[in-house]
Order: sequence, then structure tokens, then C-alpha cells
Amino acid sequence: MSMHVNSVRLRELRLARQWSQEQLATLSGLNLRTIQRLESGARISQESLRALCAVFEVPAESLLASEPGPSEPALRAIRAGVMRGLDFTGVTPRGEFWWFVLAVVMFLGLAQILAEYVGALPLQLAGIVVLLPWIAACTRRLRDAGLSPWWQLISLAPVGGILVLLYLLTYPTRTVGLDEAAKSGS
Repeated sequence: MSMHVNSVRLRELRLARQWSQEQLATLSGLNLRTIQRLESGARISQESLRALCAVFEVPAESLLASEPGPSEPALRAIRAGVMRGLDFTGVTPRGEFWWFVLAVVMFLGLAQILAEYVGALPLQLAGIVVLLPWIAACTRRLRDAGLSPWWQLISLAPVGGILVLLYLLTYPTRTVGLDEAAKSGS
């Protein structure tokens, strides 16, 4: 079984003793390359963990990275959606897309609240700001589902168009046919 090492803690312990990575490797009986990988956040085996705990005289828990909290994947997905705001290439997995949708809805909700106090301008600006990132995210999500991004145009149909698009965006990732879709540029 392997776990993730707390690379910051490992580096702090080494530097507190004024050891080089080479010295730590020698003292622990581990390879220098292993120490370098561990300090960059690689997984650690039970044997390596025991060796480092013995050298530093610390419990194993103090060298292990804590498990990510339940909000970390959501924040990571929202950040990825924002950072890829104008990127129409590639795919976006279903979970990551819906976290981004939640962030867009919250942003527009905040703009709506502001609009009630200062007029329609905040909501209009928020709509303009999220338009292209929304289209890009939908493009990537439809491609991930194995569908053509042109399906977004169905949202222009009165009444049920947006519902059909939302339904299509819930499709699971489709691995078969992604290569053909990427080649055709759809």
C-alpha cells in the first residue's frame, strides 16, 4: 500500500537538521532519487515511510499528507472551469462541468441580488462575463459525452430547447469515438 507524503513537512524536517538530500538518502538508506521524488509530492511506500520516520524520530502520521476534504475537488473543478474559460478544445468531465455550472449560477445569483439594489447593470455585465466561458464549457462537455458541440444551438429553440441541452449535458463520458470527434474538429 502506498500513500502520499507531506512533501512540505518532509523538506522542513530535513532543512531543520541542515541535511542535504544526499545526506538524508544516506542516513535513511533510501536512494537520492527517491528523496527527490518524495519532496516533490510523490507516493511513499511503507518501507520508505518507516525509514524516514526512524531517521527523523517522528510518527508516520506526521509525514503523510492529509486526505483532501470534501470541498477540495469542487474548488479544483470550479477553478479549472474558470481557468479554461475561453478554451474550446479538449473535454470537461461531467462532475467538473456541473461544479462549474454551480459557480456560474451562484455568480449570476449574486449579480441578481446586486441588481435589485443598484439597477440592471450588474446582472447584464455578469451575463456578458459568463457567456463565452459557458459556451466553452458546454463545448468541452458535449465533446466529452461524445456529442457534437453544435448541439448547443438547440438551446435557441423556444421553450424546451434549453431543457434538451441540459439533458444532453448530463450524458456520461463516452470514450469510444472521442478520437474520431477530435479528428473531425467537432
